[in-house]
Amino acid sequence: MTEKHRAISLEKEFELERVSLFSDAVFAIAITLLVIDIKWPDLPEKMAGVAWLNVLLPTLLGFVGFVLSFVFIGRFWSGHLRLFKLLRKYDQGLINRNLLFLFFIVTFPFTAAGLFGHVRSNFLMPLYCYIGNLVLVSAANFNLCRYIFRRKPFLTIEGKEQERKYLYYQSLYATLAMVATGVVVVVAGFVFPHRVDYICYSLISSGLFLQIANKRSDRFEPVKHA
Repeated sequence: MTEKHRAISLEKEFELERVSLFSDAVFAIAITLLVIDIKWPDLPEKMAGVAWLNVLLPTLLGFVGFVLSFVFIGRFWSGHLRLFKLLRKYDQGLINRNLLFLFFIVTFPFTAAGLFGHVRSNFLMPLYCYIGNLVLVSAANFNLCRYIFRRKPFLTIEGKEQERKYLYYQSLYATLAMVATGVVVVVAGFVFPHRVDYICYSLISSGLFLQIANKRSDRFEPVKHA
């Protein structure tokens, strides 16, 4: 390799590292913004006879939304990290799809803020927005993986075929799991229109669907040699 080619290669590696660092910063900011919206409730001046559970309920529900969103974002970050370890170059198509994926990551704080405390029997829009966020970020992640592994495989390092296959199917099954969760929540909204608790509890189905998705994608996970 000539000095010119070596310099070009190093420049490309540096630019790709900038893309990766920018993505990590977006993930970090999104997670940080999640917790900012959790506030201690305004306490009454007279504390005697106060039902503490009712007072703290909005904060507790907000924290549940934070934990749930933290798990989702952490899962996406972990997959994104493994994905970028396989890249050796990039193009504008990858940049565009990565930005689209990060856009839906950074909207998590907004949709999570409305998930608990703003949902009413006659106003389920915040819950549907959160589910839509999950579906769209999963689809954007799959779109990114599909672009890299199916349309532009030359962007990745040589070898690692099993790793590429695993990440592709992991993103595919995770997307299907989020779509299935969305269907369950919408159906629950129609079946129990006045039971907000039932509708919110239906969101827990995402754990079951993701577990199924993990089992299906684990069939393609590379074998780790001791």
